[in-house]
Amino acid sequence: MMKSTLKLFMVLVTLTVAVLGWITGQYRDRDYMILILVLISATMLTFLILNIHEYRLQARKRKERESKSQQGPGAEASSIKRSEGSFALKDKKSGLTWGGGNIKASEATRGTKRKFLGR
Repeated sequence: MMKSTLKLFMVLVTLTVAVLGWITGQYRDRDYMILILVLISATMLTFLILNIHEYRLQARKRKERESKSQQGPGAEASSIKRSEGSFALKDKKSGLTWGGGNIKASEATRGTKRKFLGR
């Protein structure tokens, strides 16, 4: 929030000084042009510095998030206890599965797609 406020303040000061100089007719003066150039340069430099700072902050947060995502599942997975009859140890059923249901081997054909209506 503070960064946005600072950026807005710099832009408003630069625009105010430029408009006042244009209204009063001082925009032709060499010293006034130097003042405007200094204000524009300071505004651009402020934008550049704040954007670089924001980019580094986001990169640091992204690294922390990635490191947490790599470490996270280990602690949760170790707390899960499986019984002896776990799904990985069960015997597989005979027959082919097709679309989630168990069908007889005589009706199944390998390597062909199932048709929508009929055979």
